[in-house]
Amino acid sequence: MTETQEKIVKLFPKQFDAFNFETQFGAVVAGVQSGKSYVGAYWSGKKITEFPKGTGIIIAPTYNVLRQATLKKFFDVFSELRICYKEHKGEIHLPTGGIIYVRSADKPLGIEGITANWIWIDEGGMTSVLTWTVCRSRVSMTGGQILITTTPYNMGWLYKDFYLPFKSEEDKSLSFYSWSSVESPYFSKEFYEAERKRLRPEEFNRRYEGQFNKMTGLVYDLPDELQVVLLDVNIKTEARIIGVDWGFRNPAAIIVCYLRDNEWYIVDEWKVAERTTAEIIQVLKNKLSEHHAIAVYPDPAEPDRIEECRRAGIPVMETNKDIKGGISYIQQLIREKRFKVCNNCQETLNEISMYHYAEPQEDKPEKDEPLKFNDHIADSFRYAIYSYKPVGNYNFIPSSPIKPYYGDRDISF
Repeated sequence: MTETQEKIVKLFPKQFDAFNFETQFGAVVAGVQSGKSYVGAYWSGKKITEFPKGTGIIIAPTYNVLRQATLKKFFDVFSELRICYKEHKGEIHLPTGGIIYVRSADKPLGIEGITANWIWIDEGGMTSVLTWTVCRSRVSMTGGQILITTTPYNMGWLYKDFYLPFKSEEDKSLSFYSWSSVESPYFSKEFYEAERKRLRPEEFNRRYEGQFNKMTGLVYDLPDELQVVLLDVNIKTEARIIGVDWGFRNPAAIIVCYLRDNEWYIVDEWKVAERTTAEIIQVLKNKLSEHHAIAVYPDPAEPDRIEECRRAGIPVMETNKDIKGGISYIQQLIREKRFKVCNNCQETLNEISMYHYAEPQEDKPEKDEPLKFNDHIADSFRYAIYSYKPVGNYNFIPSSPIKPYYGDRDISF
């Protein structure tokens, strides 16, 4: 798109209002196939004309969503910019001299360091609260706008940190727009009515009405009453343990759990991508010291990393690998109101609100294991809580001093 080109945009009234929002932060939370990403793509084009030499960011929750949906929609609208896309760099170099950074939200810290004039977050309801925090900081110097387009996947940060403050008029920097799928003139009314009959009301309202509801098939349906204030670090407890889910390209996660009065509390969290084993070990040492924790339960699938932890003096314990048994145990704790999450652990709350089983499909057996997506924290606290044994019953795994060590497995040679 050049400065002399013009495009005619046809929008229905609610799309038009969202396209022209005037506050710093706007969210379009609407039914599926209702034209919300269409608004996001054209809004991005408008920002390009406003800041021809400026910097923008386009974000989607995963690389696959970014490639198959978000960028596809953007280049369908602005096909002349496809040639400007440097995929290996994740950059669109505009003919006007500006640049658009293309990023996946599964690595939110990859957005750090960019000062942006505008940001479009597509399917923002699938992203983490850290992504939202980082994006806000990227426009803090410029006063640039951020537009979120999404289906309401859950009752996570977008509901609590955006919709509720907007609804109560607590935050005047927010604008919120919503419409149903059938409000788009291109959406089939027959299909809409068929889905209304087929789906449970909560699922239909979430998918096609653009209304916030809990995701169906949640693994852990955590009531609001089990979201509690942070425990003091000096409070009396029966045990303090840590769970670890390894990662590099995918985020690594560390969760600190307190056992108090026979109830488990999630009190601290850490979830970051692209950190080496040495860096993760340093975070573990810091958490062990800060919380006076007694044991660490890591993902057992990474024996080399576990060995490095032992060599670094980390009190590594044997982790129970039974996924179904661990999930069942956490579910039982929730039913008994003995699993609580402190309100400082927003990543944990956000992940729990999206951690779900796959939807059943015709002619295929139902799977009783959760989808492997954004489950790093859920795995971490399961490792720790399900594997914990009272003091005196630990099975320490001794280090093997003769085993050779060749360095961090995350380093590519």
